[in-house]
Amino acid sequence: MAMTTSRPGSPPRAARFLASIATLVAALPANLPALEANDPFDTRLITPPPPALDLTAPSGSHLPCRALPAEASYGVLEVVDLALCKNPTTREVWSLARVQAAQLGVAQSDFLPSVDGQLAIRRLRSDSRSTTQRSAALTLSWLLVDFGARSANLEVARQLLSAASATLDATVQGVFLAAVQSYFNTQAARAAVTAAADSEKASRESLTAAEVRYRVGTGTPADRLQAQTAWSQATLARIRAEGVLQSALGRLARVMGLEANHPLRLDEIPSAIPDAGFDRDVAAL
Repeated sequence: MAMTTSRPGSPPRAARFLASIATLVAALPANLPALEANDPFDTRLITPPPPALDLTAPSGSHLPCRALPAEASYGVLEVVDLALCKNPTTREVWSLARVQAAQLGVAQSDFLPSVDGQLAIRRLRSDSRSTTQRSAALTLSWLLVDFGARSANLEVARQLLSAASATLDATVQGVFLAAVQSYFNTQAARAAVTAAADSEKASRESLTAAEVRYRVGTGTPADRLQAQTAWSQATLARIRAEGVLQSALGRLARVMGLEANHPLRLDEIPSAIPDAGFDRDVAAL
């Protein structure tokens, strides 16, 4: 419907019409949740959950997506949670899944009627008079028959959402595996540094003993040189192990979505307790 008026001094019907619409909108409940207005089809219920979940907390609780304090140490659960939360790959595929869920809502909206409102105000001036024209239009359209086009679009949107969810699951599993592997590779590098340091310490003690024997005349120069060579090799092995550890820490930080030089402290490696039954079997042999 459209209305136009140009009579000065008379209340324009278009203005009265728009005022009635404003009154109707104002009469709606003021406490209507914003989510209901923005998501009338509840697509949030079919949207995959965020990839970062606290594995130690009740179902449905989410992490705050931030690194632990500098003095805190990371266990494997914290590493996995932070990797799933901050890794750019998981964030990208989850955003794509949310977009596909929204597209499904758009496809569902094609089955509803559409309302289009327009308001136009024009002011015409001439040498003798000035005229103001106002017009308002409200169009209601509802597509009833389209020979299956909307249903096909809706099915396409559903399948694309299923594909996006499958991609999200595969990506989450890949990041999960990469985080676990990086964590235990870093722990293995830490253990290698500890072993190399112990070997260096033992080589240093052997060199000290060889020098004492050489000074008192019970050792040969060859023994002292061999001990010195062994100590130098152990020192080199320790330096290389420390370099491998730093590289492993950098890769772990990148998997977790942090800067490569971000300081990381990992939990101590638990001491392996031998099985008593295994000891008995060995003793029986």
